[in-house]
Amino acid sequence: MIRIPLPNGLTGEQEQWLAKTIGPRMHYLHNSIGGQGWIAKKEWDPGMVTKKWYLTLEEDKYATFFIIKFS
Repeated sequence: MIRIPLPNGLTGEQEQWLAKTIGPRMHYLHNSIGGQGWIAKKEWDPGMVTKKWYLTLEEDKYATFFIIKFS
């Protein structure tokens, strides 16, 4: 399991890629979007006043693909 910070939040293009490549979206809330094998969640950043989006992936190999594609 790996956790990736998303400085601009989860974009529509990123969400579509996750749903197509890893697994379909199962939920959509104001602070959490997720599916089978992935979840993007708005969480408190340690030592910060605001919340920040983080993407958690169950398989590390998808993290490499995600970072290369969206960096």
